[in-house]
Amino acid sequence: MEVLLLSANFPELEEEKELLRHSSFTFLVDGISRACSHQLVRHRPASYSQQSQRYVAMKNFPYVEPETVRGVKVEVDGREMEFKDLMELIGKFYEGLVEKGVPKEDARFVLPNACTTRIVFTMNGEELVHFLRLRTCSRAQWEIREMAVKILRILREKFPGLFDRVGPNCYYLGYCTEGKKSCGRPEEVRRFFSSLK
Repeated sequence: MEVLLLSANFPELEEEKELLRHSSFTFLVDGISRACSHQLVRHRPASYSQQSQRYVAMKNFPYVEPETVRGVKVEVDGREMEFKDLMELIGKFYEGLVEKGVPKEDARFVLPNACTTRIVFTMNGEELVHFLRLRTCSRAQWEIREMAVKILRILREKFPGLFDRVGPNCYYLGYCTEGKKSCGRPEEVRRFFSSLK
């Protein structure tokens, strides 16, 4: 996964809250799964431009393999398979459909959420802080959390005054908002985000 800050635009305002509300940040994220991008695009207000599976050939498609499935074997119709075997089979089936004249826009229906994608998105500063509060939390799904932490590292390097106090709610607010679903490690999480560079 690669994360790049493409641009940041700020109005000439002094109050931090107003500055965040009227600023915008544009990122390029490459190499995340479609599963991750589906979580990302739920954040509003924001603008998104995502790589097309309709026009981009997905032959030998790259994919994200969660550590939890790596090396796990599952028997399917008498054949023992790993995740990578299934991805290879799906890739061959997709290629077969395209070779038989099925339009890529229809052949893509067999592609998994594991397929990697590239996405450019723009958020205003307020929404970006909201996104980071939710997605840097240890309760967030691992891939979007990894992406959010990379984004936060970039923002803290470039704009420390605005983003030094941003992190999951237990860090940002000083208390966990997850209730019974809390990770139970707020001090550890706070230490991590207080030293994040």
